[in-house]
Amino acid sequence: MNTANSRILVLVEPPTAFIRCVGRAGAERARDFKQLVGRLESQGIRQVCLDLTECKLMDSTFSGVLAALATGPNPAVAPPPGCPEFVLVNPNERVRDLLDNLGVLPRVNVLEGQTSAGPTMPAVELAPGSQSRDEVRDACLDAHRFLMALDPRNVPKFQELTRALEVEKAAGG
Repeated sequence: MNTANSRILVLVEPPTAFIRCVGRAGAERARDFKQLVGRLESQGIRQVCLDLTECKLMDSTFSGVLAALATGPNPAVAPPPGCPEFVLVNPNERVRDLLDNLGVLPRVNVLEGQTSAGPTMPAVELAPGSQSRDEVRDACLDAHRFLMALDPRNVPKFQELTRALEVEKAAGG
């Protein structure tokens, strides 16, 4: 997986975690992001400030993971207690439009025009996890299934993709 154009930086100041996405927020880092937020949640983090100031592009897989983390397992009901609040800081127009078109924007709070999403202390870079092609495919499939459950307008957008991923998964490859 080529993650050279994608960096995730983390700074934790309980009860808030400050995560900065630099470059591309894509499928290749979506699983890392999901695991990070899961670890932070288990440590009592209740708010995630996702600084997108330097995020040039976000794909639908990363968007689906973000939506699932901000919503909880069932998009039809309110987030369960303990589900962290997500605050997106300075998403560019392209990222904001994507999140809006996929129905993710109502699940998060957005702050624009901020100079910084958090303290000035140095953040730690999250190293890319090793993941197989199957793990990336499964993350992609889960994210797109969630987006289709979140908003019926996403079904025609992702129906063929999820079908192809399901066929690939069933074939064992």
